[in-house]
Amino acid sequence: MRSRSSLLLASALSLALLLSGCSGSSNPEASAPAVEDTGVAPSYEVVDGGDAIAAATISENFGDTPEVTAPGADLVGELMERTIVVDGGGEAITSESTVVWKEQIYDLGTGEAATEFSSQGPIDLSNPELPEYVVAALDGVPSNSRIGLVIPAAVMLGTTTGSENVDPMLLILDVQSIEDGAAANGTPQEATQSLVTTSANPGEAPTIEVHSDQPEPTEQVIDVTIKGDGATVEAGDYVTVQYTGLLFSDGTEFDSSWTRGGTPISFSTTGVVEGFANALVGQTVGSRITTVFPAELGYGDSESASIPAGSTLVFVVDIIETL
Repeated sequence: MRSRSSLLLASALSLALLLSGCSGSSNPEASAPAVEDTGVAPSYEVVDGGDAIAAATISENFGDTPEVTAPGADLVGELMERTIVVDGGGEAITSESTVVWKEQIYDLGTGEAATEFSSQGPIDLSNPELPEYVVAALDGVPSNSRIGLVIPAAVMLGTTTGSENVDPMLLILDVQSIEDGAAANGTPQEATQSLVTTSANPGEAPTIEVHSDQPEPTEQVIDVTIKGDGATVEAGDYVTVQYTGLLFSDGTEFDSSWTRGGTPISFSTTGVVEGFANALVGQTVGSRITTVFPAELGYGDSESASIPAGSTLVFVVDIIETL
């Protein structure tokens, strides 16, 4: 949690701004000719394959920084070119999907990475403010896939501001689709603690009872309520979860994705309090984790309207995805 009142993290899309900061090549000989804004709308048609994307090499280490050899800008045609580097085999993404992704952008004028490999989302693809090429690029792509997309300079002119010289780009996306109401879907486990009773019905939101009559624990308690069989969460991963946070003192709920409509949220394990991160790292996708931890692993002596100073906290977390 970055704020004390909520785990909800800002996830406004920054891709267009990143791209606009990359325009203009420092290596004119390697660039395609400068493209001027003619006032004619660019084409957002995407073809699978093509000379430019075929000349690119992109490693298959989904979720980790890709190793890339960028194609020459002179190979780029008029249409966007796509390749699915890793087929995740998940549900096909549509213009109505909500997704999270990791992205990296290569400037084909220089052949160098223009951004770090970074996380975005959740992103609602039906948002009209989203660049049109993003939706076109992801249409039909299976969730949990890595794609490479060559974006012609004419398309870039439609997304940049105040740019006269624009180079084509190579965009690498590791993308996952997420659904409202998604819940832990693994195998129920026997409880290993008596501080909290959490339901273990796969695919359903949890019911939670905090047993505040028991002594508060002095060390963190982590209990696997449902055991998933998906990927293991590593330190620094970008995770998508459902969660409920409660005060151990009286069982009061202070925050919950379920209460807000069951829309999962996504964040880095390095961007939340220590106790929350501890409960996630080493666990598997599809799991439900019940954890109780003292104030020093949460907010210490800080306080807010919903969390008193020195509070021992309870979280029940369903791990939906990790990236």
